[in-house]
Amino acid sequence: MMNFLQDPMVVYAISFFIVVALAFRYGRKALLSWLDGEIAKIRTELDTARALRAEAEVALADCKRKQTNAEAEAQQIVSAAKQRVEAMRKKAEEDLAASLTRREFLAEERIRMAQVEAIAEVRATAVNMAVDLARKNLTENLSKDVAVKLVDQAIADMPKLGAA
Repeated sequence: MMNFLQDPMVVYAISFFIVVALAFRYGRKALLSWLDGEIAKIRTELDTARALRAEAEVALADCKRKQTNAEAEAQQIVSAAKQRVEAMRKKAEEDLAASLTRREFLAEERIRMAQVEAIAEVRATAVNMAVDLARKNLTENLSKDVAVKLVDQAIADMPKLGAA
């Protein structure tokens, strides 16, 4: 048996088992309490992770809801803008048509006024030419007695012309 103890591997094996037995006996509580603490920490971290995941899911759902609401609001804004643009286009067309009608009426009125003025000018020129021609004919072809008679008759007709 002494030969058995002289082998260094046997001594190492026995020493190893003694150290393991002592470590198990005296270190078991410390090792188990340390392991229990680590398990508690891991459980706490898992619970925190679950809570954070739940919060993240709630935040994600909230963000998706906000995004949906924002998209709907953007659609409403775009729709309202399109309606305003269409209304502005229709009003511009109506204003343009009214402006063109008004300008056309003013142009026609100017043309009528120019026609009236031209006719009046032609008449005035014709009257002036007729008066000049009559004066020339009267001065050249009329005797003094007939001229006096015509002047007297014109003076007598003056009240009639004023009443007319």
